[in-house]
Amino acid sequence: MIARALKKKTSKQILLITDIVLDEYFGEILYQLDKYAYDKGYLVSLCKYHNVDSYIGRVMNSQFDGIIINSAGFKTEYIRQIAGGGTPVVLFLSKKYEDIPKGVATIDSGLYDGVLKGLDLLWEKGARNIVYLAQPLKKSELNKDIRYLAFEEAGKRHGLSREKVLEQTFAGCDEDLWQENFAKFLLDNPKTDAIFARNDRLAATASKIVTNIGRRIPEDIMILGVDNSSISRLMTPSITTIEQQKEEMSKTAIELIEIMNQGTKNHVPKELSKVFETRMIERESTKRKGYAVLN
Repeated sequence: MIARALKKKTSKQILLITDIVLDEYFGEILYQLDKYAYDKGYLVSLCKYHNVDSYIGRVMNSQFDGIIINSAGFKTEYIRQIAGGGTPVVLFLSKKYEDIPKGVATIDSGLYDGVLKGLDLLWEKGARNIVYLAQPLKKSELNKDIRYLAFEEAGKRHGLSREKVLEQTFAGCDEDLWQENFAKFLLDNPKTDAIFARNDRLAATASKIVTNIGRRIPEDIMILGVDNSSISRLMTPSITTIEQQKEEMSKTAIELIEIMNQGTKNHVPKELSKVFETRMIERESTKRKGYAVLN
């Protein structure tokens, strides 16, 4: 019955599934998707992922010409069910996937390599005790977190054990208490000389915490974020960040859905993947005196 529902006539509707809807990164992705989709006659709807069994039934019983998944929480089995029903699926690789279902197109932002380059920048500027601020992730979720995996690899390259890397990862704290606990963490670890935050919002909060405990940015502690969101530009000092190609990735996602819809009898190609590169934007939070500035 589900498969038949997915075979109805074209709806010119595309669904974007995300973990968070009130977030600048996802807002920009939605804006860019809508811009390119509208030009091709589609409308884009946004839906937050709900981790309940009834959720997938609602999605599959709705009529969409394509579904774009940019959610680390979305279950692989759900992706397999949607793709198996005949609806084109484009998956943003927002986490490490052990198994990507057949016929699913993928978009790799290049974040893993981008984080490695960002961490290399911190090392080049003298950082030796970098902390990964991974809130709100739990430590049990780190093995699929692209940022943590890059952080772990960078540590390995510089002779740090897995145990040491994990010690330098702040995660799993109660949402209402994490800022207070992170301040205590920094005070208990006075050798911390850089913070890599999983997004710019966390980087901005970390900057305030660092200042409040009497440490200077970037002289004592450097800050690195991800997303190039507006807050990274507006903070004082401004925050060095890793920018993902949100516009190009969004444009490509719409193009992939069109390709899959135009296939013979809606046949989904076995392999459709696109890989992008990130861009480092160096600002005041890593511009230490005596060290070269990134061009």
